[in-house]
Amino acid sequence: MKRSLVCILVSALIAAVLVSCAGTGSQSPDPAGSLDPAGSLDPAESGIAGESRQEDPDPASLPAEESKPDENLSGLEIMYCSFSEKPYFAMVGRCAEGATVFGESEGFGFSSLSWHGWFSLRLKCSGSKTDVTVYQQVDGKTVGEPYVFEAKPKTPDPNEMWPIVTGGDFRFFFQKMLPDLNKTNLPSEGKLNALTTRVTNRVNAIKSYNPEAEVIYLIAPSAMTVFPELVPDIYDNPDGESRLDKVINALRSGGATVIDVRDAFAEHKNDEMPLYYYLDSHWSDYGAFVAYTELFEHIAQKYPAAAPRPAEDFDWHADFYDSGDMTYYLAMSQTKVKEFCYYRTFKADAPAAIASVPRYRRATSLTYSDDVTRQNVINTGRSELPSALILRDSYSTQLYDILAERFNVTHYMGMWDYNWNNNLISSEKPDYVIYVIAEWNADSIING
Repeated sequence: MKRSLVCILVSALIAAVLVSCAGTGSQSPDPAGSLDPAGSLDPAESGIAGESRQEDPDPASLPAEESKPDENLSGLEIMYCSFSEKPYFAMVGRCAEGATVFGESEGFGFSSLSWHGWFSLRLKCSGSKTDVTVYQQVDGKTVGEPYVFEAKPKTPDPNEMWPIVTGGDFRFFFQKMLPDLNKTNLPSEGKLNALTTRVTNRVNAIKSYNPEAEVIYLIAPSAMTVFPELVPDIYDNPDGESRLDKVINALRSGGATVIDVRDAFAEHKNDEMPLYYYLDSHWSDYGAFVAYTELFEHIAQKYPAAAPRPAEDFDWHADFYDSGDMTYYLAMSQTKVKEFCYYRTFKADAPAAIASVPRYRRATSLTYSDDVTRQNVINTGRSELPSALILRDSYSTQLYDILAERFNVTHYMGMWDYNWNNNLISSEKPDYVIYVIAEWNADSIING
């Protein structure tokens, strides 16, 4: 299922650093068309000193036999240098399939394993420019000669961009995930007690019309939580309870059901299909599927017909897709930096009410559509299945179709609308009220 990218030879001379690549778009927020379109890349825009060259063909459009790496090519394609969290900057480019790329600037070294021919480095620049030494190894052997060039990292507009942490092995994280890792955002006992009281009242409210009804919290752990080993060492990861631990305890004390997927993610973190996108802050279609399985294994205890479908009931299409929000917030072109991932679709026909709502805007893009952000009621006409009201953030996108396919009636509240509406719930009487919320967004649970 894997495909490789064509490696491009880069000269050791500063003026001959190549800058090219192609692709197509991102996840939320959707800045489609707001960055440089496909074509020649301006070195000043990319944060690389040197001449611009004509862009190579889109690697995703090449026939399979042409996209195989040429072992005679020994260079790297350096595409972008952009400040992530000063004085550190992210360098992104293309390399040999299976390579490890090494970089050094200002005495600071970093390495990155290739992800299907792509690499990123976390480097240091104390001023506006710095010399970078970079090379790659394949099977432990250096390919080509190390070379030095002058990098002038771009500074993303702070009014539009969120700080990004460049991790190991072509991983990126939102900086706002750090407080959960550092455990600097622990809620007070007063807030936790108030949360428990609020949840108790809500559980009692739905049990008044159905003693078997449940309030369920499906909390998506941050990628930093699942892959702490890929977070730079300068960030603390102390022992002890995290905010997520404390929130889960408070929710359960109030009578809510919590689907804690951290153990399942630990079990699947090294699977061929990744749990999270590499260039986007959301979990992938596969990560969402693992969470879906945990959720419906619980629900199936009461409703056997709602048992989760196995992975074999879906097609998993591996390809290079539009890169995501991390690329956007680093002011890199999402149409040039590709995301290799797995796009999930039903093998069998989904109910018409589900099939009519596109999760993504187009087949080559992982930008979620406006359709999935709106309030919507999906009725599959299967009375043997339960009903659900869903309160959610953007992590619901990857669940949108498979979640509704296991319910009779699914009422999706508008994305980011977490308000508990007693009148609506009393009127519709759902069997489940389900929150789908990211760990870094847990304040919406604590305060709502």
